[in-house]
Amino acid sequence: MSELLLARSAGTLSVGAPKGHDDLYAQFDLLAASGSAAGPLLRPAPHEIWFSSTDAAAPSLHAHTAGLATLVRLMALSDGSNLTLSGWFESLRARIATTFGPAGTCVLLAPSIAAARDLARAVAYAIHGERAHEVSAGGAESHDIGETWDIPLRLADGRAREAREINHEALHAARRLGYPLLLHTLDHSRTGLAGLTRAGADAIASERSALTLIDATVMRTTPDCLRWDLEAGRMVLISGSTFLGGHASSAALLVPACLIARLNHAVPAELLAQTSAHDMEPELRDLFCAPDAPRLNIGLGLRWSAALAELDRYINTPEPLRSAILDLFISKVLGQIARYDWIDRIEHGKGGVAPLILGGVSMAQAQAIRDALAAPSDQPGDAVYHIGEPILLGADLIALPLSASAPMVNEVASRIARGVSFERAFGPVQRDIEALFAKLERVWGQGAPSLH
Repeated sequence: MSELLLARSAGTLSVGAPKGHDDLYAQFDLLAASGSAAGPLLRPAPHEIWFSSTDAAAPSLHAHTAGLATLVRLMALSDGSNLTLSGWFESLRARIATTFGPAGTCVLLAPSIAAARDLARAVAYAIHGERAHEVSAGGAESHDIGETWDIPLRLADGRAREAREINHEALHAARRLGYPLLLHTLDHSRTGLAGLTRAGADAIASERSALTLIDATVMRTTPDCLRWDLEAGRMVLISGSTFLGGHASSAALLVPACLIARLNHAVPAELLAQTSAHDMEPELRDLFCAPDAPRLNIGLGLRWSAALAELDRYINTPEPLRSAILDLFISKVLGQIARYDWIDRIEHGKGGVAPLILGGVSMAQAQAIRDALAAPSDQPGDAVYHIGEPILLGADLIALPLSASAPMVNEVASRIARGVSFERAFGPVQRDIEALFAKLERVWGQGAPSLH
């Protein structure tokens, strides 16, 4: 199918409509999964409850519908469609740049967070002419951090460390490693903590001429904050596959104009293994595309088309309302956690993330709890609940993140826009939270697999 679309773009083939609705869905599934590093969640699952947006979730109905509409336009199935493949990718990059960046921001699309992180390494190499030493904080609570000098966010007993301690340790590591340096600044971890702070990164950058990458892949930061990061000369890493409710495997690296002006050196091919030509501006392709790189990754384009549709709804919701919904989610989750004495501790998350912290269980047992929550049951009114992947916090202390998502915020906001009160608009989410903990209590009491 990707070959057909490429031929259509070149004007050598006219593609007819699929035979029916199911055929369109099947073609979209095939294309959306192409060029994907991971992710079997191709279609919405609206009857399942998704509190797993720190990791991955099924695409939202709105995002999936937008992806299907994009495919229809690409195949010229709608009247008056003049969408070309090159114009499509240009518009995707422009929408991301306009939403998050100041003028001159360059966007490099990537089929995974790991691939986008490699592109940040490629930018550092193109500036310095050699691989940069890397310092990060919170690798255990982030996505695909790779090989770095990593500083823990927590003490041995699982308690969060002070930001000044993390900053001081990062500065010490930077002095030991030498020049050049790439700093990974974790904006939000998968349990709601911050890593190396921006002020800490700026202090290191000033002393050691380091480049800074803001890891915003959990997508809990306002676009205005990320715009400020880019204005300050920091790179920014985002994802459409977690909080935004898009299909798995969509990421992007945003590079400020001041760094683009410093690109002078050829980049090793191993950092560019997953790039395609239309993932970036034409003037960057000689540096960041391997000679045999494919022209484009149609699946990546469809995944970003879906994610950006949900992002548009989120951005159009006033920021105070977005924050209020996310804060209420945390409050309701923490209220449920406080009811159970077998939950080890309460940790106040942020950005719509509240970790469920369990003591005296293994990673295998925590995964068994997660699996049991996601399994159908015969209990009347029960549902399938998805929560985040287990994270080891300390000895015998494991967190299962519960997180709100942009689609959830958008649905609450849409009910409010129709005249429903804030409390009633949030009511379905609150009922889902209460039902999740009721099932968790049964799972714990009955003994999930491997807990006997």
